[in-house]
Amino acid sequence: MYEYCFLTKNLQIFFKDYRKWEQNTRAKPLLWATPHHKTGISSNTGEIRPSQTGKSGISVFMNSFVISDQVTSKTKYNIKELMMCTIKKETIKDLEELCEQLQERNLQMARSIMDTDRSSFARTNELLIQTEQKRRSTVALKRWKESLVKSAKTELRDIKEASQTHLSGYLQNQLDLLKVKVVEAQKELRRLKTYKDMEFPVKGLQIADMERKLDRLKEMEQKEQKELNLFFKKEMVNLERRQCEKEQVLSAKHASHFPSIVKLMASQNDTMREEIHKQKRLVMEMERKNEELRKCIRELQLSRPKNLRREIFPDVFLKSDK
Repeated sequence: MYEYCFLTKNLQIFFKDYRKWEQNTRAKPLLWATPHHKTGISSNTGEIRPSQTGKSGISVFMNSFVISDQVTSKTKYNIKELMMCTIKKETIKDLEELCEQLQERNLQMARSIMDTDRSSFARTNELLIQTEQKRRSTVALKRWKESLVKSAKTELRDIKEASQTHLSGYLQNQLDLLKVKVVEAQKELRRLKTYKDMEFPVKGLQIADMERKLDRLKEMEQKEQKELNLFFKKEMVNLERRQCEKEQVLSAKHASHFPSIVKLMASQNDTMREEIHKQKRLVMEMERKNEELRKCIRELQLSRPKNLRREIFPDVFLKSDK
């Protein structure tokens, strides 16, 4: 980059004066030309002047041909030089533009480098600040943790001492209560032993006697209940019979006033009534039996053994187990 700039500056200094590259119409002196030929050529316009000596037309023609040839080669040379100058100018211009672009890029790179340096410095400074803050936070957190641990240890020690004091007092109270309960239990045990040895046999005999009396009373109650039921049934039968007799007497008394068809219907009604009563009694008896059967079924279900086949055939299952 710096080499391009140096080259551009040198070229600018070298091509600063373009006068030597401009077109010059002054003809170069011919080596073989005589002084008369040299004086015949104008120093400014290059035109051929007639010689003062008054030579022939052939010499003039030859001189004009040589001069025109020199002018043509000079023009070509000037054109070539102008083209070279133009190319060099364009090259210099391109180089200048390239130098400007390179300078601009250098400036941009310098700015980007400076920006990168600033951002890196700011980021580094920020990271350093964060690191310092983290370090301070870590130190503060460590101190806080140590203080918490210290306070927790102190609190634990106080709680332990208080709990030991409280627990020792509580256990002592419990021990005293247990001792009292043990003494009371020993007294109760002695009373029970005395009761077992002396009062229990007497109480047992009394209880057995009372159980026998209770069984006899139950049997007597059952007998009385049966007798009462029989008496009630008999009285009910007697009452029904008396009522039927009264109804028959009344019906016979009033039947004399009714025709035979009505009497027949009345007798049939009585027969049907008796049959209905019988059927009701049978239904009640069947319901009672059904209720007894339900009770027996429930008792059997409750007392049903787990393995019925083993209960029915104990010998077979005992042999199979063996």
